[in-house]
Order: sequence, then structure tokens, then C-alpha cells
Amino acid sequence: GREVVREAKIVAKNEIAETNALEVLKQEVDEMNAGFAPGNDAEHMASIMAPDLTPNEDAAQDTIGVTGISDVLPQEIASNRALIHRVLVTDPADFDKLSWIGVDSQSPEISLDQFMSTFSSGTNSEDINPVDLPMRIAMNMKLAYFSGVAQEMSTQNYVPVRGLLKELHDKMRALLPNRQELHSHINDDDIGRSSCASDVIRILIRSGYLLANYLEAPSRAESTRELLSCLEAFNSRFRDSDNTPLTIPYKIETDFLFAVASIAFVLQKAELCQMDVSNFKFAQLAPYIHEVGHEYERSHFKKTYGDYSTKAINELQQMLPSTHAWVKDTVGLFESSDNITMQSNLEQKMDFIKGRGFVDAILFTKSELALPELFSLDIDGINNIRNEARCCVIASALSLHACNVIGSSILNTEIEVAGNKLTSVLRKKHFIRDDLESEVITALASFAATLADRRLNEEECSTLKNHALAVLRGSDPVLKLLDNRIRSYFRFACRWTPTKASGISAPTEMKTGRKIVKGDDNFVAHGGVASSKVEFSVAANKEAKRLGFAFVSSDLIAAGNQARLIISLVCSNYDRDVLGRLLMAEL
Repeated sequence: GREVVREAKIVAKNEIAETNALEVLKQEVDEMNAGFAPGNDAEHMASIMAPDLTPNEDAAQDTIGVTGISDVLPQEIASNRALIHRVLVTDPADFDKLSWIGVDSQSPEISLDQFMSTFSSGTNSEDINPVDLPMRIAMNMKLAYFSGVAQEMSTQNYVPVRGLLKELHDKMRALLPNRQELHSHINDDDIGRSSCASDVIRILIRSGYLLANYLEAPSRAESTRELLSCLEAFNSRFRDSDNTPLTIPYKIETDFLFAVASIAFVLQKAELCQMDVSNFKFAQLAPYIHEVGHEYERSHFKKTYGDYSTKAINELQQMLPSTHAWVKDTVGLFESSDNITMQSNLEQKMDFIKGRGFVDAILFTKSELALPELFSLDIDGINNIRNEARCCVIASALSLHACNVIGSSILNTEIEVAGNKLTSVLRKKHFIRDDLESEVITALASFAATLADRRLNEEECSTLKNHALAVLRGSDPVLKLLDNRIRSYFRFACRWTPTKASGISAPTEMKTGRKIVKGDDNFVAHGGVASSKVEFSVAANKEAKRLGFAFVSSDLIAAGNQARLIISLVCSNYDRDVLGRLLMAEL
């Protein structure tokens, strides 16, 4: 894999040098990873990264297929099934974490040191947080592009870097459309006169100042101010150097590459700021989407597969073959403890579907499975739950072995940092089995030493290594025990229901500012939407500890809540017309 990445990097750099293909490569980078490298058209890129949520009066009225919803929701949301579905499988308490691109909008951003390390001399991109091969190739292409811009600067060609600065200015103006008094800080004429790295940095400082002081949230602005301090200090030394060689910050080879890397960072922060604004507006719409989205999904499902509510049972089975096969397999998992009969009410049938059907026949099935049509938008969510369950079982087995080897109790010792390192190794993608085993053994030894508060002796290290290999190779008896218990935990989570008095209101209606939905203000969040996350977390934490998963209880709570929301939505949407009928036909 690394050889492929190195060759791709060499080829990309050679093409830039031989064909002057900066603009072509720039466009390719934009397409592969929109938002990192600036595009030729700033407004177009901004619309991709952070769609405008103002109403589109010309939107087609039948976009959703549910009368009236298009009159309320902006077109960018009304036409996006995945976005609507994401809201429906999100607890109302987490609406503020929703984002357009699916990641947690409150997740920490990349630090300045991490960002600059990709430009540092002696650092290979393949050694930085390895991910899948396409992303690593994209990273190399981005670095090749920015390196090309810096190389052009060294030959006194400032056209490419001026283009980057111009785009940054355009983004600043777009983010501050009504603050004309601030636009004077970003003069495009200065860009045309720039003729050295110091000039470029001086222009960049002005834009960074506007970003940190007028646009970014305080937590976001910290890294921008950190860069500004570094740029100001460097420019001061640059002016007073008298041609004395300067030490470039962050171990970057040249002042030109440092200037370009700094522009790239501020551009990324500007795009992140624009995304934050759109994510906030999106979160304000979430309560309304949560209320009307069920009918939206059912309408789209009927458009895709047909009107399931009017079909005979044999037609329904043919219409949804994968769902039919899944329900049939679920009935085959029937045990005496499952109190389900022809006379069972709908709630009992859905409990059977949630436990045996979703947990045993989908999440933990050992046979090949064509995912039921009802879960067509949940592939990523289901894969995430499976991965978290696997990681939690392995981490729990390893931690129990560590406790036994050193004769300590995991519940009475502060081991969060070492424990996080162990779980992060298990979550990391490994392309070579030996690398996985080696990293896990090292992390487990560190975890055990932290737990024991002493150095481990040779015998303890050897014992831990044997346990780790047995767990990773699937031959450990503790692993097999926990594998059965994890199923019990997810059955509990998926069948859990809140008490009648449960629920907190989150979030409430925004009372000020420009309206972001069309029509009556009363459409949005009357009194808020009830959240059961807190109550579920308490119950799930208790169950996880009872089953021996105390070490990973917080991770299991999140995974269990995600599983509960996914299957609850499916049962809520299709309980009587699809699932209930298919189940009755198999009993």
C-alpha cells in the first residue's frame, strides 16, 4: 500500500513540474475532498460545503411527495432523503450535533500542529493517521498541489498564490456580507502587489484577524489566533533578519511553503465557519423534520417499491424480497423464551422483531444477508454499530485479562488515558495482521502497567501477550462469553422504551433572527421534541455493567442508543402494514 502511495506522490509532482498542470490538479483535488483545497469559484464551493438554508420560492412542490412539506422546508433539505433520515435517527438532545456532511458538528477540529505536520520536512503523509488508500492518495495530491504553488513562488511566479489569497478574500466577504466597514481590511489591490513571502503573510494576517475576531466561535478561534501569533512573529523576524537564514516554524522547509500552508489552514477554517453557520440553521429545522419526517419516509418508500399498504401478502413478499427473507430468518431464531404467537398484540410482535430480528438476524448474523429494503438508508449506521460492538467485546476481554494478571480491579483505578489508547488501537484500520497484534500487545501492556501503577515483570508481559493473541484470533473463552452477552445488551437496548413521564424538551424554538422556513412560525418546534436519551443512558449503563462491560460502558451506551433509534424508526414506520403482516404469514 505504501509503495502505491509513494508512486502516486512522485507521479503527481512530476506532472506538475512537466506540464504546469496546477489548475487541473487543483480541480481534481477539489472534487475528491471538497473544502480543503480552494476551488476556482469560491461561491460555488461554498454552496457545496454549506448550502444556503433560505427558502427557495421556485422549488418544485412535489419534491418530497408529501403535500405541504416543500412549502416549509428549504429545497436543499426537502430533496435530500439521507439528510431527513439522519434527523429521524437522532435523539432530540443531539440535534445541535447534526451537520450536512454527517459528522458530529461539535467534533474537535484538527489542531494547527497536526495540520502543519503534513507540510513538515521528513514527514510522509502515509505515516499520518493512516486511513483508506483513496484518502491517502487524495492527501498526497493536495500536498502536491500546495507544494507546486510554493515552488512557483520560489521562481517569482506569484499568480497561483495570489489566486489563493483572492479566494480567501471572497470567502471573508461572503461571511461578512453586511459589514462593509470590515471589507477595507481585505484589499484585493494588495494581493496584486505581493512579491515575497512576507507580503503574502501580511495579507493573510488581515483575513485571519477578521476570521478570529468577528466570525469564529471562541473555541474555534483559538487555533486561528495561534497561527496569527506565529505569522506575526515570523514576519517580524523576516524584516529584521538582514538576509540571515530564518528557522521556519513547524519544521517546514521554506518560507514559501510555510506561507502557502498557512493560507490553506485559514481557508479551511473559513469553510468550517461557513459550515458551522449552516449546521446551526439545519439544527433549528430538526424539530419540525422530526415531527413530519415519518410520513416523508413512507411516501418515498412507496414511490420506490410500490404501495405496500394495499397489496396482498404474496404481493408484499414479492415486492420486498429481502425484508421477507429477513422476517422468515427471524422466525427461525424463535426460542421458548420468546412469548410470540398468532394472538400476540402488535407491540409484542415488534419487540420480537427488535430483539431476534434486528439484533440476532442483522447486527450479529453469521450468515450472508441481503439488507432488508426497510434499512436501505441505515447501512453506515449498522456497520458502525457492528464495529463498536466488536471493539467493545475485544476491549472488555483484554481488560478483564489485564485485571486478572495484575490482581487489580478496573473499577477502582483511574485508567482513562491508557484505556482510550487501547480502544483507539482496536478501532484503527490495520492492513497487516502482525501490525494489529503488535500494537494491541503494546497498548495492553501499557494499560495493565497504568492499572497496576508499576512496571510489569517479564512473566506478566508474556501472559498478557498470550491472552491478547488468543482474543484477537478468536480462541479465548472469555471472548466467547462476552460475545453472547453483547447480544443480550443490544436486545435490551433495542427493546427499551421510555417511561410515560420521560422526556426533556430539546431544542426550543428560535425566537429571534431571520426565519429559515417558509410559512407560519408555528410550524417549528411547538414546545420542543421529547428526548429520552438521559433515561436510556442510565438504564443502558446499568445493564452494561451488569453484563461485565463496565470498561466500555460509555461506548456501548452510544452504540445501543443508535441501534435503538434505527430499529424504532423502522418499526414505527412499517409496523402494521409491513412487518406485522410478514411476521403473521410466517408464524
